[in-house]
Amino acid sequence: MPVVPAPAAVTAPPQAPNSVRSWRFWKMPVLAGCGFLLLQVGLFLARFGLSALGPHSQHPRIWLANVLPGLGLFWLAGVLAALVVRRLLRGAEGPWRRCLIGLTVAATPFALIASLAGGLLGPPLVVLWATIPYLLLVGIPVLGHRLWLLSRSKAGS
Repeated sequence: MPVVPAPAAVTAPPQAPNSVRSWRFWKMPVLAGCGFLLLQVGLFLARFGLSALGPHSQHPRIWLANVLPGLGLFWLAGVLAALVVRRLLRGAEGPWRRCLIGLTVAATPFALIASLAGGLLGPPLVVLWATIPYLLLVGIPVLGHRLWLLSRSKAGS
């Protein structure tokens, strides 16, 4: 009669190092979301100062209920932007990758401003408009580079 292993002896299947379920996959987007959130708070403090933080005419719970969803949207926008940039940088190497990272850094102030402007038009646009500068400043060069490589490989064959 075959011997069946005990349930404790069964091991889980190994995960790929960059699996969507692993912390290694989500670490950079979560940190980017936190950084995006801190930049938004810094921009708010630079614009309105520390006196704007105190709820003057509202109960603190009402004030927090109004502020926290917006902060959550800015965090989500940073996470989504990091996922988009990760996808765009996939496969890039050497000087081309450094160029794309430089374009990503240049797109960040535009993403902050666009996300704030998106907040004036509604919550979904906070998240959407935070990714548009990355798609324009990084995505278009990536698309051009891939098309150039594709045309060069077709011409060589």
